[in-house]
Amino acid sequence: MTRAAIFIGLPVLAALLLAGCATPASERYYRLAYPLGGMVGGAGTETTSPAIRYELIVGSVQIPEAINRAQLVVQKSDTEALVSDDQRWVAPLDEQIALAVLAGLRSRLPGAWLASSATVSAVPAPGLPRYHLKVQVEQLLIQSGERVTLEAGWIVQDGSHKMLKRERTVIVVPLRGPGYDPIAPAVSEAVQQLSAALAKSVQAAGAL
Repeated sequence: MTRAAIFIGLPVLAALLLAGCATPASERYYRLAYPLGGMVGGAGTETTSPAIRYELIVGSVQIPEAINRAQLVVQKSDTEALVSDDQRWVAPLDEQIALAVLAGLRSRLPGAWLASSATVSAVPAPGLPRYHLKVQVEQLLIQSGERVTLEAGWIVQDGSHKMLKRERTVIVVPLRGPGYDPIAPAVSEAVQQLSAALAKSVQAAGAL
């Protein structure tokens, strides 16, 4: 090997070594915010529980598989989406939305005993009417630097699963700036607006 070839090869080798040692992009994790203070009897509170007048059983929240993934999914156009491997939800998005909905309902329906369908007893508490709420998120579009659009439908049923009310809504929340940081707060706000609509629907169905 000639001396010239050695001199040429050394910078190339050094560049390869530096590339191999480069620090990978750090992952960032996001969670939805919801009103923990609305949980009656939570840790650190001395709130007196109001009289419970009915049970409200909330089913698992269904969301499209396209967005129910660990990575944030951002719409670049009507037909193109960006899945970011280093910007992630800290827990499955459907679970986070379900928890946020439960917390939002609890803060708005103080007369309800709320539970998820996965944990509730099959037998209602004596003397308490039971209602069921089933929610499906039809779309959750995150348009980078612009807005979050949440479309959802739901039904309210009585204890025998007879449908009392069927409704849907479209909620639009502006993103407060570019980048990924405003996304989780905007999705959180959209879910809380959904919770407010759900609470009004439950009350209108007769669960007061």
